[in-house]
Amino acid sequence: MGNRLIRAKKLTIQEQYIALKRYYPNAVMESDMRTYLIWEETLKSSPLGDEYKVKLSYKVGEHPKIYVIEPMTLKLAPNRDRLPHVYNHEEQHLCLYLGKEWTPYKTIAYTIIPWAIEWLYHYELWTIDGDWKGGGTQH
Repeated sequence: MGNRLIRAKKLTIQEQYIALKRYYPNAVMESDMRTYLIWEETLKSSPLGDEYKVKLSYKVGEHPKIYVIEPMTLKLAPNRDRLPHVYNHEEQHLCLYLGKEWTPYKTIAYTIIPWAIEWLYHYELWTIDGDWKGGGTQH
């Protein structure tokens, strides 16, 4: 019999699209089904949390990018002048993971979106006292 390796395959845009649509049926989506997809949905950090409209942009060969688009300006914690854990403060481009925690072998609906919800949860706590409790590295 020998040793047989099971090789995972990169998920296609169609597979990512279907998974996102299955778990977020009310999301607004756009895709050419080959090279890119754009996903927009309103998320809450918790049942008691605020609502945030987020936009995900994903192109084959790149990492998914996720932005908070509403509110257009996230409020800041007391005595803070920048958002924590973002790649771009003005664009509200969220930093959700380090390095290889996400790969094209993973489903965006099961990883990136829950990580964005977790980011929003820690963001809401941060607005109270300015202490980021969500881990990660400083930007």
